[in-house]
Amino acid sequence: MQPPLRIFWNLLCLATATAIAGLCLPAISQGQIRPERALVDAPLPALKAFTSEGKAIDLNEHIKGRYTVLKSACLTCPEFLKSYGEIEAAHADYASHCVDFYYVFQSLRHPELGGYVQAQNDKERGLQIVAAKEKLKTTVPWLADTIDDNIRVALRASSQTVYLISPAGHILYAGNRLDGPALREAIAQEVGYASTYTAPQSLNLPFIGRTPQMVNVDTELHVKRPEGMVILSIKPTDPDKTYYVKLRAEAEPQLLKTGTGRLFLGFYPDPVHKAYWNNLTEPMKYTLTLPEGVKADPVTAQAKGGPGEKDSQPRQFWVDVESGKAGKTPDKAKLALHYFACTPDMCTALTHEYTIHFTAEERNSRTFGFNRGQGRPQRGGVQRGQGAQRGQGGQGAQRGQGQRGQGQGGLNRPGAPR
Repeated sequence: MQPPLRIFWNLLCLATATAIAGLCLPAISQGQIRPERALVDAPLPALKAFTSEGKAIDLNEHIKGRYTVLKSACLTCPEFLKSYGEIEAAHADYASHCVDFYYVFQSLRHPELGGYVQAQNDKERGLQIVAAKEKLKTTVPWLADTIDDNIRVALRASSQTVYLISPAGHILYAGNRLDGPALREAIAQEVGYASTYTAPQSLNLPFIGRTPQMVNVDTELHVKRPEGMVILSIKPTDPDKTYYVKLRAEAEPQLLKTGTGRLFLGFYPDPVHKAYWNNLTEPMKYTLTLPEGVKADPVTAQAKGGPGEKDSQPRQFWVDVESGKAGKTPDKAKLALHYFACTPDMCTALTHEYTIHFTAEERNSRTFGFNRGQGRPQRGGVQRGQGAQRGQGGQGAQRGQGQRGQGQGGLNRPGAPR
C-alpha cells in the first residue's frame, strides 16, 4: 500500500472507531462530571450499614473472615432489575464455597419510577427493601446503606456496581456494570470453580418487563418538565418522622446560574407507607418562605382535586423564582406542606416542612426518561488490582495481588459458563 493511501486508510479507521465509540458512550450533559470508577485493589474503608431488619452494623466486621460479594441495588434501576438474576445464580453455586452475597440497597437511581421516592430515614429504606424482596423474590440477603450513602460514596459505587471482597477486607474486584461470567471468574480464582453452574433463567424469578417511559405532559395535576433539570438537595425538618407525602424539587439550570428561572415542586404519596390522596378532603397546599429580596410566583398554591374519591398521582407545580440580585442564586428556601395524610389505617391533617437548597443533590440520581440529573456512571466495566488477565465476558480486567488457585484453567471446568 502506498504511503498516502496508507495514511488515508489509517485516518478512515480512526474516524470509524471514534464514531462507534461515541455510539457506545452515554451522553454527558453540559456541566456534568463523569463519576470515578469503582474503588478496587484497596482496603475496604470503614463503613456502616443496616441489616434488612434495621439493625445497625459495622460492615467490615460483618463480612470479616469470608469472601463477600456486594452488589449495589435499588428499586428504580432498570439495569439492576434486569440483571440481578446473575447474582442469584452465582449465589446458588458459590454459597457453599464460603462466599457470602449481599445486595446493598442505596439511594434511588430514578426517583419517581414505579412511584418510589427517596427514603428520608433508615426505617423507610428498610421498608423499600421489604418492597424489593416482595417484587424480586430474592434469596440473597439484603443490607442497607446509611441514609447519607456512606457506602456508595466511599466505594465510588453506582447503582450497578459489584465488588468481591477478600476475607481480610481487601477489594479484589469491582465491576461498574454486572458481568456475570467475569464475576464468576473472579470468585473462581479465589475459591475454585463451583461443581455446578446455575443459569439465571432456571431460577423462575419474576419477569421484570421493559421499564415504561414516564408520562411527562401538562395536565391539571402534572407539569411537563424539559430535559436537563437539576435535582435539588432537600432536607425534611423532622427526618425521623413519617412524611406520608414526599417533596421533590428540581431547578432549571439557569436558576442555579443566574438566580432567575423556574423551580419544579412535586409532591408524591409514598408507596412504602401505602399513602394516597383522599379527594373528599381539602386538597394539599404548599407555602414557600424565601430569603429577603427573592421573589417567587406563586409563593403558595393549592392542588386541584384528583380523580375519584382517592388516588396516588403526584401533584406538581412550576414556581418562577427571581433573585433580588442579578447573578446571585438563592441559598435556600423553606417549604411547608399542608395535606391530609391517608393510608388504609388512618387519615389525618398534617403539616410537614422542608428546606430546599439551591444546590445539586448529587446522589447519582436522575428522573427517568427526561432528566439527566447529576450524570451517569462510565460504561465498561470490570476493574481489578494490578497485574492481571482479561476477565470472561469480553471486558478488560485487572487483578489484585492474590494468587490464582491451582488447576482452574479453562471454560470447560465445572461451574464455568457454558
